[in-house]
Amino acid sequence: MPGYSRRGVAAAAVLASWLASPTLSYCVHAFGLQMSSELSTYRGSADKRGGMARRRLREWRRASRGASASASAVSRPLAPPFPNGLCGGTVVTLPPELTYGYTEDDNALIAAATSGGDISAGAILLPPRPIDVWLPPSYDPTGKSGKRHPVLYVHDGQNAIDDGSSWTGSSWRMAGALVRLAERGMLDSSHLGEDVDPVPILVLLPSADGDMLIPGMRRRHLEYGDGPVGQAHADFVVEKVMPMVDARFRTVGPGRPLGNHCLGTSMGGEASFHLIMRHPDKFGGAAALSPAFSAPTIATAAASAATLRGQTLYLDNGGDVGDTKVPMIDLFDHFTEKNWWNPGYFWLDSQLQPGVDAMRGALDLGGVDYEYRRIAGGRHNERAWAQRIDAPLMHLFGRGGGGGGPPEELMIMRESEDEI
Repeated sequence: MPGYSRRGVAAAAVLASWLASPTLSYCVHAFGLQMSSELSTYRGSADKRGGMARRRLREWRRASRGASASASAVSRPLAPPFPNGLCGGTVVTLPPELTYGYTEDDNALIAAATSGGDISAGAILLPPRPIDVWLPPSYDPTGKSGKRHPVLYVHDGQNAIDDGSSWTGSSWRMAGALVRLAERGMLDSSHLGEDVDPVPILVLLPSADGDMLIPGMRRRHLEYGDGPVGQAHADFVVEKVMPMVDARFRTVGPGRPLGNHCLGTSMGGEASFHLIMRHPDKFGGAAALSPAFSAPTIATAAASAATLRGQTLYLDNGGDVGDTKVPMIDLFDHFTEKNWWNPGYFWLDSQLQPGVDAMRGALDLGGVDYEYRRIAGGRHNERAWAQRIDAPLMHLFGRGGGGGGPPEELMIMRESEDEI
């Protein structure tokens, strides 16, 4: 059955169940009796009482509409696939001249030489590109509400919220997952203060395209690795992007690392761990879905155990688990408007499992708490990550942590430093 059919059937079943529920019938009946009683009190009275009755009726109607909208929102399914797109939020684009210091049309070396030190030597290793920032539906640009938001820095940000911008034609649908979680009150920011809204701002860091210097040396691999270009990328995020985001948007502000987290998939997962290890004073947590951990990153984690112990960390991976194998072909990977020819990457999570195990071993030896989920048969692509994107979001921003996740998962969580 196609994905949209399952969603339609599930939505119809939930709506039918809700409409037929005795609780709803009782509430409607009770509201009707109450309203009838109130109106009878005023019926036939003077104009003043008639006006009061009309006002009470208007108030009741407004309350009924609000309750209906709230019940309708909560009745929407929490299970993936989540909604695509902005989901009531807005996107603000930061042009490259504000962050990188120069545009795609400028020569990097000339721009650095004439910038008077505003463009670092490391920044010229990173090709400039615009950065989108997703502001949740609850974001108040006027500041009248007094509410501020935590921030999630997302690697491969072009794949995060909209199918149309993802290179495989499927996104992680992160905004849809956050909106669904928020509707149910499952996100929590109480540890950050009463003035903090629990739904995070998403800074969508796009990965670089093309090769660097020689064919086959992919810029994305270098930026998300643990070498000089990867270090330049991590420093750029902290030294250029974070101050810009804190200055322009209602974030929890600098100096509060618990309000900042980072997340990525595949090599973006490694980049997220690299970012939090290089700048542990700036971030409170990191999540890596199907991460491609390299030996230097694992070694850095082993050496950084002391700083990682206070962080909120999440790991997961798919691949072959026991008798459950990843199918070579999943036709739904190719029912997309663009790049339908993508290979689906059925083999990659199994291939990357040794690196994940090594990272877990390094964290265990260092006494670092983390959450790990293994999804039997999980593929290595955006569509697969969309099926479980709520799990890392719940671990980083949820009330009590721990997301829903698929039923096939095998979760292993370190409970204390005594379990080394």
